[in-house]
Amino acid sequence: MSDASFAARPRSVPRFPELALAVAAIAVFSLWPPVHALDLRLEAYFFDRAASAWLVPPDGRDALFWLFYRGPKVALAVASAASLLWLLRCGLTRRWRSFETRLLLALSVLGVTALLAGLLKGWTGISCPVQETIFAGPYAHVAIPDRLFGIIPFNEHFRCWPAGHAAAGFGLLGLRLLAPGGVSPSWRHLAPGLAGGWALGIYQMARGQHYLSHTVVTMALAFLLSSLAVMILDRLEDRG
Repeated sequence: MSDASFAARPRSVPRFPELALAVAAIAVFSLWPPVHALDLRLEAYFFDRAASAWLVPPDGRDALFWLFYRGPKVALAVASAASLLWLLRCGLTRRWRSFETRLLLALSVLGVTALLAGLLKGWTGISCPVQETIFAGPYAHVAIPDRLFGIIPFNEHFRCWPAGHAAAGFGLLGLRLLAPGGVSPSWRHLAPGLAGGWALGIYQMARGQHYLSHTVVTMALAFLLSSLAVMILDRLEDRG
């Protein structure tokens, strides 16, 4: 893709509404009590109470596991490694163009989304549906307010907020950086991240690993990071 295809991209577009929307979504789906009622209602569709079994067995290693869990991770790792090698080659041969800058920022969104989701899972100590007594698990539900106000102590076995696996899909929202000439987010470039994130997220919900709100927070986090990356790109391209 040539630099000429990016030349007409409007700059100095306000990104703060995007940032505000993402932060608001994270706050609402983390702290607003009615959200958990919605979580429980939707998660119940994936759980057979009579059999005390999830729609997708959490320990299953069948074709679905490879299609929606292991396979996407391997594919993204290979694609990311190939992209980084390409960027290294361009840097060493001094053939760095606007496209390479955009690709580097897009890869950064993918990597940082996964990194932040993983760190937050380890720090927050929020329970998964499969662990909770309401879904035949051994523990009581632990939400973000419980941890913020110290109501429930940290449990190292709780690593479920936000949705970590879905971060691999939502991280592809960084592909919006490759959109030529778009003032607002292009649905054509947002579609891979949204489709991938929700496919992986719903798979994890069907295994009892996450609630809907966990997945929405990861999506909002990825969108926030992609908006910040676009702001960085705007600054870099304004400088020429």
